[in-house]
Amino acid sequence: MAATPRFKIDVAFVDRNREIEELRNYLQGRPNSILFLYGPKSSGKTTLMYRLFEQMEAEKGYSFNFLNLREVFLGSYDDFIAAFFKSAGDENGVRTGSRRQYSLFGLFKLDAFTERMLKKRQEDPFLVMKREFQRLVKKGVRPVVIIDEFHKLDGLYLPDKQRSLIVELMNFFVAMTKESHLCHVIIASSDAFFIERVYVDSKLRKTSKFMKLDYLKKEDVVTWLRNIKRYNKIEDYTLDEQQIETIWDTVGGSAWEVYSILEDLFQHPLETIVAKIKRERLATIVDVIRHNRALEGILQRFADEPVHHGRDLLDCDTSLLGTLVGENILFYDPVDGVYGIQGKSLEWGIKEYFEGP
Repeated sequence: MAATPRFKIDVAFVDRNREIEELRNYLQGRPNSILFLYGPKSSGKTTLMYRLFEQMEAEKGYSFNFLNLREVFLGSYDDFIAAFFKSAGDENGVRTGSRRQYSLFGLFKLDAFTERMLKKRQEDPFLVMKREFQRLVKKGVRPVVIIDEFHKLDGLYLPDKQRSLIVELMNFFVAMTKESHLCHVIIASSDAFFIERVYVDSKLRKTSKFMKLDYLKKEDVVTWLRNIKRYNKIEDYTLDEQQIETIWDTVGGSAWEVYSILEDLFQHPLETIVAKIKRERLATIVDVIRHNRALEGILQRFADEPVHHGRDLLDCDTSLLGTLVGENILFYDPVDGVYGIQGKSLEWGIKEYFEGP
């Protein structure tokens, strides 16, 4: 058997106890609302969902249905059916590292007849899901639906071509939580304008809760990097305090970027890695502005201050702000009404663009 490459390290799960407890409290109550988990890119939403799933899947009284749409191609209604439903002959899941990837096989297991009816479009997928929820509740089991990257369903339509699939699905989840109290629904998305669209919809806002997952705090990153042997199973090196400070100063609390640096340290000096990150982020900003010079004026403001309240940007073109959010340069928090740079490394790119040689 081939040896595992040295640079493969364990993914760390760092101090999300408060968030896990908040999610547990939501699941232990009576289903009464959709919970939207949102936050900037690489803040750890997917990792948090997996950890919650791994902790609770064996607990009695729950039936978890977990789907990560990042792993699924979605170009049509038929792709939606294939993603959400699986045949009775499929396995429940496969192990990939320490995670069980249920999303490879869909959310709901079907008998062969129902599967054929769905594929022929002679069965309503919402009724299929409702019947499954009712069956579980009758057995004393509470269904839990967790969907990651939910915004990928946007732009798909039901077979009549008139109704938006994502709108109908959200209305269905409102009926299953707020009205029928049949199941819990947790929806995670890093697309902030999708969340804003949900938030400004009065019906959805009144039937939903919103939980923000932000970047890790400095003390948590420092604790992590002082203990990489425990968190990442790294035996080959340790970090001194100056290196830890350099990593924080470069990427802040972005868990994925910290993890990426740790992987690269097996092959390159930290100074080389940091310099490369800063060059890449500068190139990102240059590329975005090259394609739309009107964005330069907005980004100039963020060179001086990484976070702005929406009321301070009322003179800015909303479509331009939307472009920067869509390009993952800015993050928009609709609950607090603020725009911020998507991570500390991009702060370097913006500052270098306006302040560099």
